[in-house]
Amino acid sequence: MAIVLDGTNGVTTNSGTLISASTIGVGGATPSTSGAGITFPATQSASTDANTLDDYEEGTWTLGMTIGGSATGITFGNRVATYTKIGRQVTITFGFNLTSKGSNSGNIELNGLPFTSFDPAAFGDCVVSFGYSDSTNLAASPIMGLVARGTTTMSPRKMSGGNTSILTNTDINNGSAFIGSATYFV
Repeated sequence: MAIVLDGTNGVTTNSGTLISASTIGVGGATPSTSGAGITFPATQSASTDANTLDDYEEGTWTLGMTIGGSATGITFGNRVATYTKIGRQVTITFGFNLTSKGSNSGNIELNGLPFTSFDPAAFGDCVVSFGYSDSTNLAASPIMGLVARGTTTMSPRKMSGGNTSILTNTDINNGSAFIGSATYFV
């Protein structure tokens, strides 16, 4: 049996009417009139079935930075951060340059991730990829990072002699720039 949806006539189901021309509403969401696609409700309608896609979202987030636990004096020239959440999986992208790194000393932490990361018993940290850095004191050191489990923070790290260490205030300058991405679970 086939059901044909022409955008004006609906199919009555046990929970309502399904009408579709080029958009479909899921979980009571009102389909968009501006384009084709599937619309999910603004608040996730969580399913206990592991094979059910119950959430999709795109947006921006505000990337922040601390050095030694403080954001005092840190200012950004440009800062862009976006995310896509599909079910439990979140992919973030970000880019920023500093006009001032402030005068704090200590470890660098990036914060403000759009969702708190999953906190399993072990191996919960997620690797962050930095594809670009400029105006740093890192020479040819590859940069990576970790999204800490159960948080909205990540720590950028440098590779040196087969080991990694967290970036500190001495690794960056006023004018340092970074571009990166990560995929983590919530």
